[in-house]
Amino acid sequence: MGESSPKWATPAPLGYGAASEAAHFVAAPLLAGACVATVGVLGADTDKFRWPAPAMLLLTLAFVAFIGSVQYGFHARQHLYSPSDIDDWHPPGASRPEEDGLRREQRRDFQEWRRLSHRGGLAYNAGIVFLGIGTTLVLAPPGGASLGHALCRWTASAVAALGSLAELEWILRRQRMRRALVRAARRDVTGGSPHV
Repeated sequence: MGESSPKWATPAPLGYGAASEAAHFVAAPLLAGACVATVGVLGADTDKFRWPAPAMLLLTLAFVAFIGSVQYGFHARQHLYSPSDIDDWHPPGASRPEEDGLRREQRRDFQEWRRLSHRGGLAYNAGIVFLGIGTTLVLAPPGGASLGHALCRWTASAVAALGSLAELEWILRRQRMRRALVRAARRDVTGGSPHV
């Protein structure tokens, strides 16, 4: 392969494609359904919750974010394929397009997959945070609750709030790590600076 011949693009880390699919196509739809169900319960029994309206708003935002994650994931997935997929569709030999052209096309599609998948990941992460904060509000006891009931619900609400903050911190840390991996992968591919 010549100096100007492009390499195949790969996810960084390599398992990111499968993880992305699990989030967009398995977890996000299930969590979106849970949001809708909880909003229905809040609407039917508002007197049993301390802050039903803000909780409904946050859970609705979570629902929209999860559906956005599914949509971005769907549109991203059509741009992710491997060299073995290309070999299946264009077997080496008879009437195969030029190798360098296939590699350039795969790299363009991969960049589009990365862009859309990243947006889907942001939507998913926003949905997780909205869901956590909404759950924190749902768990707060209504006014007039007995001491034991209020204590249990405030404790559950605090646990949900701490879990939501931990999740937000995890999301932000993973974003920083992901950016570092992508920069390193670009340096490996281009052999130059990470700004290329």
